[in-house]
Amino acid sequence: MLLIDQLELTPSQTIILREVHRATTASRVDLSRITGLSTQSLTRITKQLIDMGILVEGERRINGRGQPAIHLSISPSRFVSFGIVIEHDQITCVAVEMCGEQILYLKRRGNYMCAKDALSEAQFMLSTAVSQAPKNSYALGVGISVSGFFYKEASRKFISYNDPNGWRKIDLTKDLKMPINMPIIVENDGRSAAIGQAIDGVGRNLDSFFLILMTQDVGGGFVHKGDLIRGQLGNAGEVGEFVPRGPSAIRPTTESLEKFLKNKFGTMLSDLEIEKALLHKDKIIYEWVEGAAESLKPALSAITKLLDPYAIILAGRLLPSLREAVASKIKIDGLSFQGLSAPTPRIIVDPRTDNPCLGASALPVALFLYN
Repeated sequence: MLLIDQLELTPSQTIILREVHRATTASRVDLSRITGLSTQSLTRITKQLIDMGILVEGERRINGRGQPAIHLSISPSRFVSFGIVIEHDQITCVAVEMCGEQILYLKRRGNYMCAKDALSEAQFMLSTAVSQAPKNSYALGVGISVSGFFYKEASRKFISYNDPNGWRKIDLTKDLKMPINMPIIVENDGRSAAIGQAIDGVGRNLDSFFLILMTQDVGGGFVHKGDLIRGQLGNAGEVGEFVPRGPSAIRPTTESLEKFLKNKFGTMLSDLEIEKALLHKDKIIYEWVEGAAESLKPALSAITKLLDPYAIILAGRLLPSLREAVASKIKIDGLSFQGLSAPTPRIIVDPRTDNPCLGASALPVALFLYN
């Protein structure tokens, strides 16, 4: 693969590339209007990017009167981003084109509570992914999504609930052995998922949103005007502690759902069985749904009052239909006085279940184009 450091773009070329990526496809007229560049400058810059094999010309589209406009898009497989998601029970590695097309997906299930085991598996999977990626592609970097919180400035060392002592000794930006020299970006899973939604998800065109990530635990991340709000150490958006815990507590997580269903049915239901139960308004499944929605109330109230986002996105490994059901039961306590209330954020459900992977692979794209 080609190293991204070998590619030297001018600021104007980067601006054009970013706007084409943002729009997926755009004409020169569109780009001139968005960037403010003259037609002459734009023609010259886009020709340079086409000659470099970065942009390609596509179909002609007729917009009103005049000559049909030729639309530009990013050359397929020209840029590849890698993403690794490290969880306690599985590690996932993906290779994704800059435009979002997934070209490789690797997953290993197992016990990855131990930091050393997780690091070793992640290294092996990344090497495999890089070896199978297109050779003439630029490697944008690898984004790594982890569970836990960062504790030291100017470092990517973090505390994980799975293996606190093991992970606190590891800085993935230094200790992950790389098959090629490319940037490494490490984020908490909630923040990683949020930037993924901003780059290539349902939050792409939103002015601001807060993402609630529902996996083994509850995480979160806040995006404002396209920028991830990280905070001093990179821990901004941590909402899991606002969601009540306890042996019998219902929480919007995969772990809580499995425990609840096994207690009620003696076994975990399949996805199809859960879908059917939701369709038939099964009282038992809706007991969990209502409990999960109620558990989010303190967190959503705090998010609304402190951050005032346009939307709250529900994402994660829980089935989209389950998250839709939870969303339908959510009531947010917003700002009010003497019967007058401020509008509360929209609730949006991400239709995908691979949001952690989307987020991890989006981190190098964000670094290259949007920072």
